Amino acid sequence: MATTENIITSALFFIGMLITLLMPLPIKEEYRLFIIAIIVISILYIELSKYNSLIEKQENKIEDLNKRFKTMEELNEIRLNIKELQKKVFKNV
Repeated sequence: MATTENIITSALFFIGMLITLLMPLPIKEEYRLFIIAIIVISILYIELSKYNSLIEKQENKIEDLNKRFKTMEELNEIRLNIKELQKKVFKNV
């Protein structure tokens, strides 16, 4: 999970950098906290949307695999039915 560690490290770096850049500005403390909160929320939204897209891709792959598995089960049932029919037909001959 090197990507998760990189994401956390970069997020903490940017948050720390933004806090140090906002401290010297002559803004009320409430506005400063609001700006920092907006920045943190936007970073979290971006990172979570990336994870969401990865999860959606994995779900699509799982759905494809389930479809393949179902078709393989159906083919296996057809094969077994053919074997049973062959046994019945060749018994009578």
